[in-house]
Amino acid sequence: MSKHIAFVCMPSVGHLTPVLAVARELVDRGHRVTIPTIKRLQSLVEASGAAAPLFHSPLHEVDQQTSLRKDARPEDFAPHWFVRRLFQEAQDVAPQIQSILDGDRPDLLAYDQMTWYGFLLAERRGVPHVRTCPSVAGNEHVPARGDAVIQDAEPEILAGLDAAWNEARAFLGLPPMPILDAAVHQPDLGIVFCTQSFQPHGETFDERHRFVGPCLGDRPNPQGWQRPDGDLPIIYVSLGTVFNDQPAFYRTVIEAFRDEPWNLELVIGPRVRPAELGDIPPNVRLHEFAPQLEILPHAAVFLSHCGMGGVQEALSFGVPMIGVPNTPEQRANADRIAELGLGLRLPEVTAPALRAAVAEVLADTGIRDRLAAMRDDITAAGGTRRAAGLLEGFPG
Repeated sequence: MSKHIAFVCMPSVGHLTPVLAVARELVDRGHRVTIPTIKRLQSLVEASGAAAPLFHSPLHEVDQQTSLRKDARPEDFAPHWFVRRLFQEAQDVAPQIQSILDGDRPDLLAYDQMTWYGFLLAERRGVPHVRTCPSVAGNEHVPARGDAVIQDAEPEILAGLDAAWNEARAFLGLPPMPILDAAVHQPDLGIVFCTQSFQPHGETFDERHRFVGPCLGDRPNPQGWQRPDGDLPIIYVSLGTVFNDQPAFYRTVIEAFRDEPWNLELVIGPRVRPAELGDIPPNVRLHEFAPQLEILPHAAVFLSHCGMGGVQEALSFGVPMIGVPNTPEQRANADRIAELGLGLRLPEVTAPALRAAVAEVLADTGIRDRLAAMRDDITAAGGTRRAAGLLEGFPG
């Protein structure tokens, strides 16, 4: 029986990517999918076959880099500030999505674990709902990374977060709920886009969480990508789509590999100009954006900020990683990669350290064996097809 399934997803590429793969699978199975989003992502959502009604998001429609200096350190921005900002986003966004869904009621609502407004809408609407987890999940034993910010907050900060949370609830006509209760709330079903073997303390999770692994989908690239001539190993470098305005970092990377027998595919984002990076040697290719799923199968090493989407994509292709994380979540991912022996976390980014890290990863046969085992786990997890099947069958 065909369903109408609505996803409430944070409007950012990293959060949308696995959801869009699942949406395409659901559409192909004959279901109708709605994913409210913002204008700059509308065509991306529509390409999945989902309807993409628009809402306005003050947090995501502004250029997120305008509040950050070039080469700024994202860790300078307190995590609790961002959580408080998410509560304000709930007030800004939830009424808009509520209005969209009131006009076209879904049979099932799936909400991103980072969208507190998704949690509120699920509670308010009273329709069956599922939580999707683009990063690692949390439970009674292991808090999700955003929830840990709340649970670890000092009393004065916690009181402020509690007030902001309940202000958002009151704005939406919901009764008060202690923020600590919200932080430990467990869904009837959580779909997690990583494997249980990658999830910290994965053995503590029960059937309420299903670890489907990465959901990659198709990402057409009209420009195409061609492997460089010759057989030199490829180092792929990307800091993702948010904290990528980092010309000093890119200059260090170029300097590290300028005279080395490796080809460098370097993604610099839309704000950094090539002229800022000095002389570009012939073994370095710069990209404003890059077709990551086309490059990764050819990469020997992925030098990454360790966003969960990129981490899971690299693991899908068995590519070892060198972590250069920016945010607390990325640092936790980089630590997990090192803990599982799937790559390294680089504590300091210098040209000698980069060269040494790449040489170490390429020479470590144990990393390759562990990556092969993780690829087996990913295959067994089921990916996009399993995620779609879980949504089709919920509630059972």
